[in-house]
Amino acid sequence: MNSQPPPNSLGRIPLPPFIPQDPGELDHILMKGGELARRWEGFQPRPQQLRMFREALRAIGQNDITVIEAGTGTGKTLAYLLPAVISRKKIVISTGLKNLQDQLDGKEIKFVKEYFDTSFTSTVLKGRESYVCLRAFDTVMRRAKSAGSDPAKKASFDELARWRMSTQLGEIGEIPSRILKNPPFNLLASTHENCLNQKCPQNSQCFLQRARARAVSADIVLVNHYLLMSDLGIKGSTDEDGKTAGGLLPDWDACIIDEAHLLEQVAIKSFSQKLSLQDLQSVCYELSQLLDGLLNLAVQAGNGPSSPRVTSIMSLKVTAENQQEVAARLSNVFQKAPGSEEQSFGELIWPEREKPERREVKQTLARLHSELKDLERGASALFGADDAEFMPISKRLKAASETARFISARNDPAYVYTVTASEGGVELAAMPIDVSGYLRDKLFNFTKAVVLTSATMSSRKSLSYFNAQLGIDPGVKGLLLDSPFDFWSRTVLYVPKQMPPMDRQTNNEKFREALVEELKKLLKITRGRALVLFTAYSQLNAIHERFSRMRLPFTLLKQGEDDRTTLLETFRRDESSVLMGTSSFWQGVDVPGQSLCAVIIDKLPFPVPSDPVHQARERMLRQSNKDGFNELSVPAMEIKLKQGLGRLIRSSGDWGLMAILDSRIRNRYGPAVLQSISHGPITNDIEQVKQFFQKMEPHRTWTRPQTPGTAPPPGPVRPRTPETDVTRPRAPDPLKP
Repeated sequence: MNSQPPPNSLGRIPLPPFIPQDPGELDHILMKGGELARRWEGFQPRPQQLRMFREALRAIGQNDITVIEAGTGTGKTLAYLLPAVISRKKIVISTGLKNLQDQLDGKEIKFVKEYFDTSFTSTVLKGRESYVCLRAFDTVMRRAKSAGSDPAKKASFDELARWRMSTQLGEIGEIPSRILKNPPFNLLASTHENCLNQKCPQNSQCFLQRARARAVSADIVLVNHYLLMSDLGIKGSTDEDGKTAGGLLPDWDACIIDEAHLLEQVAIKSFSQKLSLQDLQSVCYELSQLLDGLLNLAVQAGNGPSSPRVTSIMSLKVTAENQQEVAARLSNVFQKAPGSEEQSFGELIWPEREKPERREVKQTLARLHSELKDLERGASALFGADDAEFMPISKRLKAASETARFISARNDPAYVYTVTASEGGVELAAMPIDVSGYLRDKLFNFTKAVVLTSATMSSRKSLSYFNAQLGIDPGVKGLLLDSPFDFWSRTVLYVPKQMPPMDRQTNNEKFREALVEELKKLLKITRGRALVLFTAYSQLNAIHERFSRMRLPFTLLKQGEDDRTTLLETFRRDESSVLMGTSSFWQGVDVPGQSLCAVIIDKLPFPVPSDPVHQARERMLRQSNKDGFNELSVPAMEIKLKQGLGRLIRSSGDWGLMAILDSRIRNRYGPAVLQSISHGPITNDIEQVKQFFQKMEPHRTWTRPQTPGTAPPPGPVRPRTPETDVTRPRAPDPLKP
């Protein structure tokens, strides 16, 4: 359903030129019978949306910090977007994913401009690698002549040429992925290493520079968390010449952070120092190739084998090739067979009891730092610092040298030092254990307004865990708004009576057998239409392999068989399919309608014990005589559990089954966790699940409209307590004795 302009008789809704001292003065915009309701019959007033609207107005108007957990269906985008427009301030809105930036720009902001009498400008700004580098584009297109008789490559060059003539934004995402995954087209993105900045002959036409210029002049700038964190890391820092960096974003008055539950992990990744051994081999190889070209020129100019220039070139070439071999040897030390989720977190490079090979690695990294530094200096003397082909290589060598020094020194206790082996190679990293202090100083310093919002931030009905992880002052109480959707009558939560313990050594196979039996019973009732979420790739692979051998009345989809977007599109289209996934499928999956009637979770999603950052945090809590499990593991598990179960109800017309196939939900922390999750009656009787589906199946007639603030279908609304916005009736809990 597309939004339509309001009737001419009423016109667009006028907005005040500033935020009043009492935000309640603007309730008439979103209240029942108010301005938007009178102009758009599809609008459904929600108390939760109105409360969030007031709180966002207050925080932005008073340059304050607020944290707002807003359940699915609150209409939170409109609740923070209107205050941003009314404030007339320079606003940055940060989202968790790039596609959400485009959604905000193409949908929600468009909606505000259609229905409200206001004049503001907005633009989308992404990280530099989201834009095509024109210098790289020209280099790639020069290779078109060498495509020869290869029809596929020639077609790609032709399609790329047509794209260049039509593009306005120059974004990499506009180019089909089937082209980008093949060389030389994988070199099109702008990177820090290949950027010549003001020295680039294409600077005046640069897509990235144009995007940044639009951001400077816009009232509202839509960014993502990675770009926001990169800006915090760069702004105010000094380069090797002692100059202060200006940052990637224009100065802003207020920042709105949507999907704020993702912010901490993005910060950890952004502030980590990483050294890819595969990239190191690659840059040394590229330098060796450049030196070959320089050697040929020297010979053509009459320089003999013993001449100083030829000798220097040959010496540097040997050094570059030696560094390739060093990187290859380091890879062999750590390389493992990829495929398990545990390995994706990596392992500590420097355990408390170092193995002999680890001591050798530490010494090798220390030598690598000085040798790479010498290699870069020697090559700079030959090529010159401004050489367009050498400059990207120079930047990469400097970065690799400094990272090798930092990791090998291991003298900063605020970091853990890890290695991750995967199909893509081996990556060494120094990862910050705690980003709260940095974010507190750089972002939450009470000099500017910051509004953080998400559907999943609280633990045990409190924001204290979330605030502590990000460095938000404990005095910031925030606001907890439950979903306006009727979970009690439209969902059922199934927890089996008994599941085998999950001791990896003796009972893992028993648990898998029981898991298969439970899944068979549930999927028969749901007739497919389920998202099955796993906490480990090994479990996902084992269960999928067993179901693949069965004759199933539904399509079986598995994470990894295709890219995420294609899998989700197939799942939406095929109303009898089952999608099995882990990691990324716990969030960001939005499948309203008949295709998703069940979310089934195999285990409680506790942090992986082998995650080095989690290990370090637990160790720090133990040293302070605190309970790491209850203060760290349980809150993290609860938030992720809510994210997974939250995939089920995406509109007021949705209904279905939630299932947690983990007996640990019965223990001491289980009841408190369940009290903080929106769900229906709890049962351990499979027959009650069957009866629920028999009751609900005929009533699913409404599909989700595609506009903000959409009304649910007519029906009774449960009374809600004004203080909490929701009252969930409680049936007898089978988890309690």
